[in-house]
Amino acid sequence: MKIFVPNLYAELETILGDIDRAVAIYELAINQQQLDMPEVLWISCIDFQIKQEEFDKFWISFGQFEKTTGEDSCIEKARTVYKEANNAMKSAGEKEERLMLLESWQEFEADNGDEETRKNVDKLMPQKIKKRRKIQTEDGSDAGWEEYHDYIFPDEEASQPNLKLLAMAKKWKQQMEDDEES
Repeated sequence: MKIFVPNLYAELETILGDIDRAVAIYELAINQQQLDMPEVLWISCIDFQIKQEEFDKFWISFGQFEKTTGEDSCIEKARTVYKEANNAMKSAGEKEERLMLLESWQEFEADNGDEETRKNVDKLMPQKIKKRRKIQTEDGSDAGWEEYHDYIFPDEEASQPNLKLLAMAKKWKQQMEDDEES
């Protein structure tokens, strides 16, 4: 009889410097249908993510763990974790990590929520906008421009008055394109 101890394999891979492989081992283990001691695996996985400073994944794993406890209130506990995580990411200003968290929360609500809970999460989703910034080389000379994506969350819109103007300009452009097509 073979015994698979994923946290030991993952720890070995971490020591060897292969973090991606350690992550894959944890993901494989967590997705197993039957685990003897799932709480040990989840704690090990969460500890690993904290050590790797993958705080968005920590929150996501914590929410998933709460869901698997089987308690009567496990769905509500998981939802509470997602709410706390969103507030923590908002305070930290981690936009891409917050987006990943919200996408995970959307999946959670699609599987476990109702129309109201799904709409509540949808309202938190950011608007993706394209921006440009100057690139400078190490010696300080200009190296041109690069485009990148930024995310504007609904709770940030009030602090950025230019967003309304940008939205109106986008709407006007769309109307002009529609008029040309007709």
